[in-house]
Amino acid sequence: MKRTSVTSAGAILAIVLVLTACGGTDANGGGNAQGTSAGFDRNAVLRWAVPGMPTSFDPRKSAPLDPVFLDVVYESLVNRTPAGELVPGLATEWKLGDDNTTITFTLRPGVKFHNGEAFDGAAVKANLEAFKKEGALAGTLAGLDKVDVLAPDQVRLTFAEPSGYMINVLAGEAGIVVAPSALGDPGLTGKPVGTGPFQLDVLGEGKVTFKRFDGYWDAGRITLGGIEMAVYSDESTRLRAVKSGQADGTSITPSQIKESEAAGLTVIKGANTTFNGILINTSSGKLTDPKVREAMLYAIDRASISKNLYAGVCTPAVQPLQQGFWANVPELNDVTRFYDTAKARQLLTEAGYPDGFDMQLEVGPNTSYQTLAQALQAQLQQVGIRVTIKVLEFQQMVNARRTGNFTATVSLLQAGRPDPSQFVADFYLKGGLYNPGGFELPGGADLLAESRVSADVAERAAPLQEIFKQVLEAGPPVVPVCGITYVAAFRKGVTGMEVPVTGDYDFAPIKITS
Repeated sequence: MKRTSVTSAGAILAIVLVLTACGGTDANGGGNAQGTSAGFDRNAVLRWAVPGMPTSFDPRKSAPLDPVFLDVVYESLVNRTPAGELVPGLATEWKLGDDNTTITFTLRPGVKFHNGEAFDGAAVKANLEAFKKEGALAGTLAGLDKVDVLAPDQVRLTFAEPSGYMINVLAGEAGIVVAPSALGDPGLTGKPVGTGPFQLDVLGEGKVTFKRFDGYWDAGRITLGGIEMAVYSDESTRLRAVKSGQADGTSITPSQIKESEAAGLTVIKGANTTFNGILINTSSGKLTDPKVREAMLYAIDRASISKNLYAGVCTPAVQPLQQGFWANVPELNDVTRFYDTAKARQLLTEAGYPDGFDMQLEVGPNTSYQTLAQALQAQLQQVGIRVTIKVLEFQQMVNARRTGNFTATVSLLQAGRPDPSQFVADFYLKGGLYNPGGFELPGGADLLAESRVSADVAERAAPLQEIFKQVLEAGPPVVPVCGITYVAAFRKGVTGMEVPVTGDYDFAPIKITS
């Protein structure tokens, strides 16, 4: 199939996540975006409470939870708005060539890095080649054959296979452009040099601060003087920080909505592409058996967990993507048939464990995930799976997931960033970044390739949906529990935040009244 398409400011390519609650919110919250306010202080510093410090400001070494920091200082070739739309970023236009094996980008003129270096085609080439060579992005860019600089403001990317999906990918970490002189600096992990609206000011113990970059190409869009991100140990501590005035805002859990609103805070909420689940090392002990993993799938009462732990707004799920997202499998949205303790026990018997077995479940320091782990522990116990919970520190959990040194973890997983096909590659195929056990879905590689040919999500949906269906029957390496509703709370006078549907944060337009 041959297709040539151009995307620019006048022709926006959308990811198309249909939110159940759209539009702005009033002072009482409840929507997916905040309103704006008059009389804001352009020099105000937003104090945003976070669960942990950044793993690294080097995109090659960053972890899945780092975009909240990276998006402050860096920009990608393609920009993805918090609502999920693909719009011009460092590139003002992109064109897919014949058979979707090339993408030609027209670059934004007049952009400077924080250190004064000029952004151009040579910078794009240097970054993509460096990212492909090593680190967390090497697998993401494995299909990139070469980068040609056609002019200072134009680059052409050539791929080994049809790769329309890469437009989505280049709206994430793989499309970030770091100042070329900083790429070889080992200190980049703590000294980011990007083109973003803010630049790093101080990276301290338990706190990172950013100041407005006055050389930003769209400086008029920045309505803050800076951002301060301080670490608070868990969700309850972060909310207390906002209620007491120590912080201006933070993400919260659905169970904290009533408490936040009762305290007079503004709440925003909306569906996104993350989910709570169990990530399994399929090479660990009895978890190597697909029937055991399938038994875990059927042992979980997701409706009960959603109701009792998440006020009913963590949508029960057995697939990675929620209803409304283009790769969601409609027939899997009713999860009632997947809670069957008798079937779970039968599967364990067939696997050779009629009396059950013992296993360890790792969890991070956040209270909400420990509570979820305890709920899962109780439910798995009902079918004979006796779980011991091991609590890891924040950095320990990051390292465990990255190195594969775990048995099974209760985790927040991002299925839509930078593209759902990357989730498949990372978790469901051998060699995937988060597949330490080497799980491989038969025929999965072919379906994945089919899903990546086009940039048109209508053409891409069917093969991804088929993968999600087949994984459940193969003893899934990831057992979803519920799809997340992103919720954040702010003190009065802080407006302009949008729900980050795919984990893309935009703090620049937030306003704080004086």
